[in-house]
Amino acid sequence: MTNLWQERLRRHQLDQFKYLRLIFNDNFVLAFIVLIGALGFWYSNLLGTIHHQLILGKPIVILLLFLATQVGGIATLLEEPDSTFLLVKEKEFYKYFKAAKNYSVFIPIVTLALVNFLLSAFASRAAGMKIIDIVLIAIGLIVFKLGSLNINLMALYGQDHFGSLNMRLVSNILLIVSLISSTYFLSAIMVIVGVIYYLFLNMRVRPLETSGQLQWKYAIETENQRMFRIKRFYNLFTDVPGVNSKIKRRKWLDGLFNFIKPKSSNTYLYLFARGFVRNNEYIGLFLRLTIIQAIMLCLIDNFYISLIVEMLFIYLVGFQLKPYFKEVMQNLMQRLYPISSKDKIASFTKLSTIILSIQWIVSALAIIYKFGLSMNGLIIIVAGALVLVFVNYFYMPRQLRKYLN
Repeated sequence: MTNLWQERLRRHQLDQFKYLRLIFNDNFVLAFIVLIGALGFWYSNLLGTIHHQLILGKPIVILLLFLATQVGGIATLLEEPDSTFLLVKEKEFYKYFKAAKNYSVFIPIVTLALVNFLLSAFASRAAGMKIIDIVLIAIGLIVFKLGSLNINLMALYGQDHFGSLNMRLVSNILLIVSLISSTYFLSAIMVIVGVIYYLFLNMRVRPLETSGQLQWKYAIETENQRMFRIKRFYNLFTDVPGVNSKIKRRKWLDGLFNFIKPKSSNTYLYLFARGFVRNNEYIGLFLRLTIIQAIMLCLIDNFYISLIVEMLFIYLVGFQLKPYFKEVMQNLMQRLYPISSKDKIASFTKLSTIILSIQWIVSALAIIYKFGLSMNGLIIIVAGALVLVFVNYFYMPRQLRKYLN
């Protein structure tokens, strides 16, 4: 079974590297660097405003550490046919899952270490915690998380219950109590609880090796859901087989289409607009990026970083709309419409202009809120408008013509 795990892990990693190579292109890396820089600058300014311990300092630390501990589970890499073709090997799957658990500890450990490191400055200033306290809590949380992965393993065998109580619920309650105790009283409590919890669950999981009855349906569904979440993220940047966008009617938005005149040249404008509003992926991406941009512009008071955020996010939304045009063009039924390629491109460019204009207006309001009607604020707003014009009247038509040709 160990060889089976290693073979599947190799295929899984090759598959992930293929998508990661497409995601981490120049545009994404640039956006990521700017985003990290902007958040770092905002965080630095926030710390500069804290001069004494805050009442909500420790509750915020507890909440963030609790959420960080929820990250990560066991990647089993199970496949649909396993329940049929590998049923006779059920008793041997424990070694397979142990290998899967050992592989899956990396992301939780890195996440907890990174969150504790980034949170240490805030915890020191706003919560009055010492560095040694933060380090001890971090160690305790990592050990606690390693123990909680055993609950994921036990769930695969239907053994994740204390009588009628769900072990995940009991685990989260214990985690919250331990965080409160270690934050307000003695930081070593988290280490002690983490070690005891880890040893206890290790003992509870051992009998599964000989007497466990694998819940095939639950195990395969859980892995399918995990992989779907990963592929849905990849699908924001590139086409991923097997990931289809969810469609919602959204009848309450029908009034928006009354402005599109019912004439032949607007056939594709209506089609693109309807599809955009109904498609969760693209309208969701637009809303998320617009909201993130507005929040960042409201928080950042540095002119140059705000200028980069304004220009970059408008470009990113325009760039992410391109796959939507390709998606519609790949539908063979749309070719029945006797509409020229020029009108198709013009219609999509018009929709893109409307979408980016809405984003630009929202960002402009955020800039005015932060900078007022100052020269710096006006420069940022004008720069955003110039990017909007560049994307819709130079970049987008050229890219769409290249695709159609």
